[in-house]
Formats: sequence, C-alpha cells, structure tokens
Amino acid sequence: MGAMLTGRELRKIYDLFCPFDDELNLKPEEERVTLLAANANNWWQTRAFVMLSALDKQSPIIIQFSHNANTKIGGLPGKIFAPEGLGYRGNPAIRGARAMATWIEEEVEAWGADLVAASLDHFAVPKFDADKDYPQCAVPTGYADAIDASIAYLEGVDLGHMMEDMSGGLKDKYISYLSSVEYQDFRSDFMETVEVIKPAWGMIDTEGIPPVLDFAVSRDIADATRIELGNHDMMLEAELGETGQSGDDKEYVAMAGQDLEDFANLTAAFVEYTGAEGLSYDIGMKHAATATEKHPIDENKIEAVERRVIEKTGTYAAFAQHGGTGSAGVAKGLIGKTNINTAFLVAGSIGRHEFFASDPEGVMGGNKKMCGTDVETSIYLESVYDEAVRRMEPTGSMNTGPACFKALGW
Repeated sequence: MGAMLTGRELRKIYDLFCPFDDELNLKPEEERVTLLAANANNWWQTRAFVMLSALDKQSPIIIQFSHNANTKIGGLPGKIFAPEGLGYRGNPAIRGARAMATWIEEEVEAWGADLVAASLDHFAVPKFDADKDYPQCAVPTGYADAIDASIAYLEGVDLGHMMEDMSGGLKDKYISYLSSVEYQDFRSDFMETVEVIKPAWGMIDTEGIPPVLDFAVSRDIADATRIELGNHDMMLEAELGETGQSGDDKEYVAMAGQDLEDFANLTAAFVEYTGAEGLSYDIGMKHAATATEKHPIDENKIEAVERRVIEKTGTYAAFAQHGGTGSAGVAKGLIGKTNINTAFLVAGSIGRHEFFASDPEGVMGGNKKMCGTDVETSIYLESVYDEAVRRMEPTGSMNTGPACFKALGW
C-alpha cells in the first residue's frame, strides 16, 4: 500500500496495545508494546524512520514534526542562516509543514511503508506571565466563558482544591492571555499545520501552565480542531504539569498516597473535559538529555494514572514520554509512545564527525569523495537508521505489522 496511517487507524493500534486487560490488570511485560515516536528534523531522518518501519514484517512508528523544526525547514530568518538584507515572504512554519508533508508521503509510498503515522510535536503555547501586558487580538471572544467553564468543571468534580488561587484578578489575566496576539498566532499556526500535515497525532505543549488555564487552553484547541476544522480524526495529546530540562536543578519527587490519588483524578478529569487521547505529565524525564544521563521512570505513577483514566472515562489515553533520549528504560506498554529527538541528532553528528575525522586532509584538500552528498545520503542516513533500530528494539513493537494489520482489518 504505502499510505500514511490516519488518526483513527492509529487509535485502533493503541487499543490493540492497551497495557491493561478487561479487568484493568496490567498485562505481562512480554505482551506489552510501546511505539517509537521519532522526531524528524530533516529529510534524511524522515527517510531513516520510514525505512525502519517498512523493513521485514513492518513495524508501527510515529514520525514527529515540531513547530521549531518546521520553521527551520520553512526558512525562518533568525533560526537559519540568511544573508543580511534578504527579504522573506509567508509563514515559515506552514512552508516547512508543506515541505515535510510532501516528503513523508513520498517516502512512505516509495518504501511501501503501511504503518507510519505523522505527528505534531511540541507545538508550545506561549508561556503565561501574570505581569505581562498582552497586546490584544480584535477577533476572539468568549474566553471569559472558557475560563468560567474550566473553573466550574473542576469544582463540579470536586477538584477545586487542585486549582490555582484565582484571586488578584487572575481570571482577567487569563482572558487577556487567551485573546492576545501571541496566543492567537500560536493557535492559527497549529490549526493551519493540522490542515497541511493531517497528522494522526497532534501534541500541544502547555508545559508549566496552571490547571485552570491548561484545561481552558486544551479544550480550546480540541474544539478548534474538531469544530472549526471538522477534524475528528487526529488523536490529541495534552499535557499536565512540567517536564524537566537537562541541566536544571529540579529534583523529581515521586507522588504517593493522597497526592497521587488527587493527580490521577485530575488527569482523568482532564481527559474527560478535553477529549484528549494522549497524555503527558512528569515521570522524572529531562528534555535534551546528554549521553551520560539516565533517568528512572516512575512506573507506579503511570500505572495508577492510566488505570484511573480508564475507570473514570472508559478511554485508554496513551502516555507520551517526553525526553525519551535519557530514559533509563522503556516501561513497555505503560509508556504508549516514547519521544526521541536528541539521540538521533547526536547519532547523525557522530557519524559525520567520525567520517570527516578519518581523512581530515581529504576534506581540507577538496576530495570530492569526502565532501560529496554521500556524507548525508549514506553516512548520516545510516547513522540515524542504526540509532532508530537500537531505540525501537526494546519497545516490543518491532515486526508487529501482522498484528496491526489484523486489528486494522487489512
């Protein structure tokens, strides 16, 4: 076939790989599966991931395109080299999205890959700053009602104690944020990118935003996708809380007792309110982990939260592990998708470095063999491919194509 997976097809694969049985007991580890979600920052990474998916009996894979990567592919001055004085026209995020959408479709068809799903990764909403005077957009209305609805919902499910203190005019500040040029530009970029790429999975990054605002923002994006775009296909990933960054001084503290109970209930409410089918929250990972970092996974938290979400909503909302490069393991099945980006950038760079270091005189002397396109199309491509194999092997998803095809009715 060689066609992209739709969101509803990806949903069926996730239902197949749900880590719980009908009685909500955790399945044996050997029966559990995690999907590799590989970030593609350039053409050759995309090709490497598609090749891996198509090989042998085929393996499901999620290939992710971030807002940042799209703007670079699209040529945003300031993020790429551009000669001084050169003009730029159009929206680089959308130009990049169009380019990557065309490329991945061509690659999937060329290699006969049937289990590739496109994803939007880390479309980050603007950081909320209570002290900021946000320039306002003239068009949006109804955001006061959105904040009121978020508050009323949380209070109605007995989670008012999990809300931030709304005194001091915070509601008005939230409304100003939601109706700001900054937020509306983000919203527009996300919606237009969804239209261009038609991803099976879409992630909005609300990292660090307080609960009331997070519920309102995530519901706003969910409604915009389903109602304004008429898109009921894409699986939406939403985020609660904040994940660490490599080099920060934040120590992860595992939840237990009532704190874990409260968070599990808050997460279930979040899924019910937003309709999210994927979730992200802190389990001890760090973004952009270095080669020496290995962070343990809070499996107890994931299991407790996922079980509660299913109990309360009837929905298996797959957990998305951010910062997967530095993860100490995979926690098969409990982690629905493990997001890897840094490891592939590092692997490709090491491949180039070792190749150039093998004959520096040839490089500096203008040896075409050392400086030609093979550096990208062979050395870099193979290095990224090998790292993708290494990252997929422990997930349990390798060569699960026949089971996926059966679940899809193919």
